[in-house]
Amino acid sequence: MFSLHKTLGGVHPPQCKDTRDCPVTSIEPPKQVRIPLNMHIGAPAKPVVNVGDHVYIGTLIGDGEGLCAPVHATVSGTVTSVAEETLPTGQHAPVVQIESDGKMENDPALEKPTYSNKDEFIECVRKSGVVGLGGASFPSWFKMKCPPGKKFEFLVVNAMECEPFITSDYRQMMEHAERIIDGVTRIARALDIPAAVIGVEDNKPEAVDKLNATIKEKGVGDLVEVLMVPTRYPMGGEKVLIQTTTGRAVPAGGLPVDAGCLVLNVTTVSRIEEYFRYGVPLVRKTVTIAGDCVKNPGNYRIPIGMSVHDVVEATGGLIKEPRKIIMGGPMMGRTITDIDCPILKANNAILCLEDKAILPDETPCIRCGRCVRVCPLGLMPFQLDAASRSHDVVKLDEYAVMNCMECGSCAYTCPAHRRITASIREGKGFYRSETARLTQPAKEA
Repeated sequence: MFSLHKTLGGVHPPQCKDTRDCPVTSIEPPKQVRIPLNMHIGAPAKPVVNVGDHVYIGTLIGDGEGLCAPVHATVSGTVTSVAEETLPTGQHAPVVQIESDGKMENDPALEKPTYSNKDEFIECVRKSGVVGLGGASFPSWFKMKCPPGKKFEFLVVNAMECEPFITSDYRQMMEHAERIIDGVTRIARALDIPAAVIGVEDNKPEAVDKLNATIKEKGVGDLVEVLMVPTRYPMGGEKVLIQTTTGRAVPAGGLPVDAGCLVLNVTTVSRIEEYFRYGVPLVRKTVTIAGDCVKNPGNYRIPIGMSVHDVVEATGGLIKEPRKIIMGGPMMGRTITDIDCPILKANNAILCLEDKAILPDETPCIRCGRCVRVCPLGLMPFQLDAASRSHDVVKLDEYAVMNCMECGSCAYTCPAHRRITASIREGKGFYRSETARLTQPAKEA
């Protein structure tokens, strides 16, 4: 049913998948967690607990209206603080601090959800608190709400994991293939989607075999298909994956639904199915801990809200001082300076780097065009870089800055070592603020 389609650009950074054969292991629960209530795209959740409240694993601690995902306690214990804080990202959000009682007890009120129609299914997904776990953090339930006049024709499951170092999705496929296929089947049938494809890069043949064997065993080959895709970064980009697997293009400024697609990360699918099986919402995250400074690289099951410092210590500590600590992969992740910041829902890796963190100095752009050739969306990164640095909102609009997915391919290939991605990210922020200012209605005199 599905076949490969050609896409633009892309690069081939070193894979560095040294933790691919490390099974997921749990770590010693932390003495406390600090859980931000803005771990999703949209308005932060509002606290529904107070200082002194006793909570269990899975107890609701934050919720809200509209584009929001509920947040749940990840340890059992006592709420010791509910306060607005400035996070390492610079954002402001309520943070709930919980002192663990060491018992790690599930909330007795948790139960397996049931549904009888599409709307009830989507509401169950909302209550799970699941967001895009590949890094996007978009509330999964909101993605599933198809706008009037449109329909989902394909469920596209993103199992590419094309970022260097990260292997948490790969371990999900190796250890929970059955749960993934059940999740894909459940979602497709609940939302009346006639066909589903799981895109997997061809550097993961064992995962492809596992998934295919499970599909055959469950007899769902008429609904679900695995498509092996050539290894190239950023094949995991939503628009790139849709083009690769279905041949359809998401229009500029559009969403996957405009191409008839619902795209979900493979671990997102697994966690949704886990919720329907056991009734436990999203309270933990599988994270790859790696880098040349890490004593025990591997894949670890971590309570959301545990600090990066505590995670590193619980996994064996460091063998040398890192120059840089990155949340996520080296291409799209963010450098953090505060290692007391918490693990979030969408964190899939912590990288502690010394040698690999040394970056050459920038030199002037030589207009060689390499960044244009590798851009998967056909943009002109060197022009966007210049417009971003000069705060030229007209040029930013002309060269479609908001279409950039910030994959980092341009910066990776630049012989002048320009920090193109960081520059464009800043330019997008400036563009948003300027367009919002210019479109505001004039104030009354």
